[in-house]
Amino acid sequence: MNIKYLRATAIRIVTVFLFSVAVFSPALSAATVQEEDAKAYKQAYSLILEEKWEEAHKSLEKFIQSYRRSAWIDSARFWQCYAREKLEYALEEVFDCYQNFIKAYPKSKWVNDAKSNMVRIAHRLAREGKPEYEAIVKSLKTDEEIEIKMAALYALEDMGDKEALEAVISLYDSTTDTKFRTRIIYILEDFDYPEAFAKVKDIALNDPDPTLRRRALETLEDMDGKDVAEILIKVARSDPDPQMKKVAISELGDLEDVRAIPVLTDIAINEPDVNLAKAAVYALEDIGGREMLPALKRILKEARHSEVKKAALYELEDLDDPEVIPFLKDVAMNEPDLEMRKYAIYALGEFENREALMALKEILPTIDDVELQKAVVYAVEDFEGPEAAKILYDIAMSTTNEELAKAAVYALEDVLDEDDPTMLIDIYRKSKFLSVRKAALYTIEDMAEEAPVGLLGKMLDEEKEPEMRRMIVQVMGDTESDEAVPILEKVAMEDKDRKVRIAAIDALENIGTAKARAALLRIIKKKD
Repeated sequence: MNIKYLRATAIRIVTVFLFSVAVFSPALSAATVQEEDAKAYKQAYSLILEEKWEEAHKSLEKFIQSYRRSAWIDSARFWQCYAREKLEYALEEVFDCYQNFIKAYPKSKWVNDAKSNMVRIAHRLAREGKPEYEAIVKSLKTDEEIEIKMAALYALEDMGDKEALEAVISLYDSTTDTKFRTRIIYILEDFDYPEAFAKVKDIALNDPDPTLRRRALETLEDMDGKDVAEILIKVARSDPDPQMKKVAISELGDLEDVRAIPVLTDIAINEPDVNLAKAAVYALEDIGGREMLPALKRILKEARHSEVKKAALYELEDLDDPEVIPFLKDVAMNEPDLEMRKYAIYALGEFENREALMALKEILPTIDDVELQKAVVYAVEDFEGPEAAKILYDIAMSTTNEELAKAAVYALEDVLDEDDPTMLIDIYRKSKFLSVRKAALYTIEDMAEEAPVGLLGKMLDEEKEPEMRRMIVQVMGDTESDEAVPILEKVAMEDKDRKVRIAAIDALENIGTAKARAALLRIIKKKD
């Protein structure tokens, strides 16, 4: 029992002490003897905390002789045994002390601690040539003794030697309790001996309990045995339990061993269980590296499940390798599954390099599905520069699909330089779709501070549709430029549409400069 344990026990005993004093305070105040025994026990126990073993032993002995009916008598008896151990009494005597304590106080809070100490002492005695005490460990076979088994297990784990390992393995073989066996599997991991690895391997491959086999399989990876990969591959290929196969597949990924790539690839392609096949794809991702690129490509072409193909496609994107671009292009153009084609298009947008942009440009004429065409637009939107802008401009101007043209216009806002809405103005002037022209104006309005006022004025002169004229006026107001004031003043005074004239006044107010205020005054005077 180390100091950490002692301190923890101290906290527990003090808590129990305070609780008992609080609960039984009326009785204590009524009985002077009870007040005395609590005080006497507290004094003795303080010597335990101070590690004054000789004084503590004498004080506890005196307490036991004086207060045989005390509520603290079992605690005093337990700490007396512990003090004898610290005073290096003969181990046999200390063992007998704990054993007698358990017989006398079977319901004491300290029984489990006493049993744990008995097991530890029994193991030491066995190592010193007293094999009869080894029976203490070997006799722990019944499920009713699970707490003692646990105590023995923790003690053996701390020892960590080969004899302790043999005892741990014996404990596994002699119990049927799944909880206890699970704990043993985890403890075997801490033994750095081939025998420990061999035992966990045997459990993983042969134990009839699937839960224990899975725990053993998970433990093998952390034991760094030379044939862990071979064991996992064997289970992943042929184990009859799907859960075992899934654990093996996952562990193969965690090993990051390239030898697993062909196995995982084969499982992803041919495994009837779609969940296992997807697990193989995810395990490939954990292995990582360029070695898995051919594997993912093969899965995309050959896998029997579309969900597995999609999983492989997602992993391809995460590779962030330019070599993936031609493959994604091929998927986008030729894959029967529309969702996969769409995802391949989006994945190309994530690369944001010229090769990917040119791939998107080449994909567009090969597809008829509007949703896929929109996906191309949204993917191109992720790029910057004149090449991306030109692609979107061409879509907006040439497509016969109104919705696609609008999507291209709105995407242009993110691609164009903020000080150059020329393409949008051109789309506004030339598009055959009214909604696309409106979209161009809305987008110009968002960029209004940089919109060329002179060009907007020409648009206004050319436009016959009142609603569109009103929108142009609003855009001119958003420029907040004095250059727009004379144009807006003229519109406010002369336009045939009342709403357009009001919009011009609002635009002048929005500009708000001295020149704009002077224009508003002239408008007022003219009306007078």
